[in-house]
Amino acid sequence: MPHLVLEYTANLLPDFEPSQALHRMNTVLLASGEFEPDHIKSRAIRFDDFLVGDATPGSFLHARLHLLEGRSDHTKQAITEGLVAALRSCVISNPAKPVQITAEAQDMDRNAYSKAIVGS
Repeated sequence: MPHLVLEYTANLLPDFEPSQALHRMNTVLLASGEFEPDHIKSRAIRFDDFLVGDATPGSFLHARLHLLEGRSDHTKQAITEGLVAALRSCVISNPAKPVQITAEAQDMDRNAYSKAIVGS
């Protein structure tokens, strides 16, 4: 735990590097002091079909952080603000289209989460 899912629109490429964004967001998670390095699982999902608004294909980055319940609202807000800042640093300084950058933290029920590690 946690699971970090980055969603991004394909029109951000080639100027956006998803792997760089994942590294920067993991740095935010580690700096929070809330997580062990080996417990963080991050991945990026590219969207080829998307719409921002009603006509012009804008672009977005959205980070969803799934964590076991129990952290304060203040902690979750600080982490999501850090994730937005990390993503912002990965976007070129003057993109052709506005990029909406958002992050959310979602609590997971501890009693409904299971985990197994296979191998060494």
